[in-house]
Amino acid sequence: MGLVDILLNSGNGDLVKQVSQKAGLDEESANELLKTLSSSMLGSIKGRATKSEHESKKLEDLIKNSKYANMIDSPSDHYNDPRMVENGNDLLRHITGSKQHSREIAKQVSHKTGVSPSIIKALLPMLAPLIIGALSKGMSGGASSREVQVPHNDSGGLLGSLLDFDHDGSIIDDVAGMAMKYILH
Repeated sequence: MGLVDILLNSGNGDLVKQVSQKAGLDEESANELLKTLSSSMLGSIKGRATKSEHESKKLEDLIKNSKYANMIDSPSDHYNDPRMVENGNDLLRHITGSKQHSREIAKQVSHKTGVSPSIIKALLPMLAPLIIGALSKGMSGGASSREVQVPHNDSGGLLGSLLDFDHDGSIIDDVAGMAMKYILH
């Protein structure tokens, strides 16, 4: 099972229900929106991790020291916590690198899904802690790591291993493949 699947199944599907309610979508459309948005955000993390060893180390430290791994099991406990929006916005800066890039993700996902960029921008802070939590659980050896099946990867350390979806030792092709999948789809 991949990281996107873990996010979609978090809280026994509660995330899909929450997004459905917040975005005014049926659950099937919310599921597709989450797939696209999560993949775009993971692609952003991959891009930042491959940018430089310093960026990769910063992201790896953030994920290792994360307090969000428990959110995967019970995300509904956190949706209405006002601190989560602030924390989510802070995490977005780490995930995307800038507010402008977060807006670009919202614009691209909107173009692909037909969902308003303003709705997507509102969902980003809610999703950011869950993405960091899923990665954190994978790095720490939680249940998600067994589901993600993390191999050792010499390029990018443990974070590189988590983001090497095809397990070929390189995350560059995964970034390119993910980008092409969502540009051409």
